[in-house]
Amino acid sequence: MVKIPDEVFNAINNEKNPKILATVDANGDPHAIQAGSIRAPSNEMMIVGAILMKRTGKNLEAMKKDGKTASFLVLDGPKSYEVRCTVGDFVTSGPMFDAMSEKLKQMGMTLKGVWTFMPVEVWNQSASMEAGTKMV
Repeated sequence: MVKIPDEVFNAINNEKNPKILATVDANGDPHAIQAGSIRAPSNEMMIVGAILMKRTGKNLEAMKKDGKTASFLVLDGPKSYEVRCTVGDFVTSGPMFDAMSEKLKQMGMTLKGVWTFMPVEVWNQSASMEAGTKMV
């Protein structure tokens, strides 16, 4: 596990920044979604709320079992970052679930659970000479 650098942590937690979660199915076929609930509660964890996740949820279950990594792409203006993570638990109660559930209820959405992730690599994917550089 690695610590997400502060500039990436801040980009993840900026609600205005688009964030993409990429998974693979049992055949290795990629699947990507944009999710507004992607956050980093600490520099050592990322989370995403399961609201409408159908294929993604199935993929995450299989990826956790097989030890495969998921990939997040975070866009921050001209900068972008990829955070590769191991798949953690699917949380359906507790403070993290309650906080996200309350926020989503205000937007008319129902939370089914919160997936947790532990970062293993962070890459700079900005449109610059730093593109493709491993940060940690």
